[in-house]
Amino acid sequence: MTNGEEELAVEELNVRAVVGLVASVAVALVGLFALPALRSFGLSFWVAFWSLLAVEFLAFLGVAVSVLRLHEERSFE
Repeated sequence: MTNGEEELAVEELNVRAVVGLVASVAVALVGLFALPALRSFGLSFWVAFWSLLAVEFLAFLGVAVSVLRLHEERSFE
């Protein structure tokens, strides 16, 4: 910045964050209905439950990271 010029900054939508958000939400939605499917493969209730809990937690982390990185600041210099 010279001679009193102001820095121009524009917030732009991060496409990778949007894709990560959509993928994480899709995994979370599939996980909601996967318990009966895992039980039909012969897993006990608790093994299926804790496995799905881990998957849902990872989906939650994916949503959180994607939301935090949703907008990125671009400057014109």
